[in-house]
Amino acid sequence: MIKIKIELIPFGFLKPKTLGTCTIINDGTGTLARGNYEVSFTGAANQAWKKCKVEDFPRTKLLVWDILYRALKQVIGERNTDDTK
Repeated sequence: MIKIKIELIPFGFLKPKTLGTCTIINDGTGTLARGNYEVSFTGAANQAWKKCKVEDFPRTKLLVWDILYRALKQVIGERNTDDTK
């Protein structure tokens, strides 16, 4: 299991506040070269937010950040737009 936690640390030294968590779990159906993962996202109060699967991931060629990217793209799509217009 891989756990990615996003924290806000007020002023850089006060008690951290968890803003969200991503959990990536190998579902055991892949091969050594290609993996299948169940990904879940939770919010600040550990409430379920979104879930998805990343399948046929080339784990010997890419990094964990690529699994996260593929999962985020599935659950929220493209969001890098200019909202000021």
